[in-house]
Amino acid sequence: MDFTGGGTAIMLALAAGLWFLYLLPTWVRRREYLATERNATRLQRAIRVMAESAELPQEVRVEVAARDAVQHEKLVRQEQRRADAVARAELRAAAMRARAAEAEAAAVERAARTASAALAAHRVSARAVLVQQRLRRARRIAGLLLLAALVVAAVQLWLMATTGVVPGSWLVLAGAAAAGVVSVRIQRGIVARTRAVAALAAAPVARASSRLIDAEPVTAPARGWTPVAVPKPLYLERNEAPRVPVVPAQRAEELLRAAAAEAERALLAAHAEPEVVPFPTRPAVAPAAPVTTPAPSRFASMGIVGEVEGAMPDLDEVLRRRRSG
Repeated sequence: MDFTGGGTAIMLALAAGLWFLYLLPTWVRRREYLATERNATRLQRAIRVMAESAELPQEVRVEVAARDAVQHEKLVRQEQRRADAVARAELRAAAMRARAAEAEAAAVERAARTASAALAAHRVSARAVLVQQRLRRARRIAGLLLLAALVVAAVQLWLMATTGVVPGSWLVLAGAAAAGVVSVRIQRGIVARTRAVAALAAAPVARASSRLIDAEPVTAPARGWTPVAVPKPLYLERNEAPRVPVVPAQRAEELLRAAAAEAERALLAAHAEPEVVPFPTRPAVAPAAPVTTPAPSRFASMGIVGEVEGAMPDLDEVLRRRRSG
């Protein structure tokens, strides 16, 4: 028990000795470093006090002033370059913001156009789909009606063939035929409506065009106006407008009837005329009374045909004799 307590004390003493041997050189070096720093600080302060208290020569002052002037000029140049760079950066930023605003406006316009076109197309497509659904239902109903009419007609014909014809059979057949005709007409109307809907869906949708307008007011140059003398209108010179005589229009049927009657009269007159047209006979010239005139000249009767002996024969009589003989 005593040996255990002595071993613990020995271990603690050894640990303390090791820590003392490790920390002692470090403490010595730290103390020397702090002493050196303290001496250097004191030396710097003494040199600064000596330099401030000593009077500088004129050459050193001029050199220092020139150096300060050059440094100040450099600072001014740097500040000017910095200001120019800032101004250029602001201009570039303003130009970029303007381009970004234009691009955003163009994008908004394109989006609006796309949205309007999509909305119009969606409306057209929705309407077309609704109409197609209705037409499909109507076509099914028409098909069922036609099928029912055919089935009823077939059953009625079979009954008429097996059991005989009754008065109600014809009514049933007439109703089936009417139902079939109505179904066919409905299907034709559905086909025409389907084509119209397809043409409406295929038609291009007009896009609403929008433009960006500059809101700056534009001052138009002022123009002077001088009134020009206008001639007096003609309707002020006349009390009443000239009236055109109105002629009653004849109906087309009356004109056609009049033309037909005229043609019939001309045809009857042509049939009533003889086949051979007789030539008119020349009347005999009575001898002129003798007039006591001077002796005619031998040149006075030139070109005058004298009296023909005997009358011309009747051509109708001659032709009639030839036909009879």
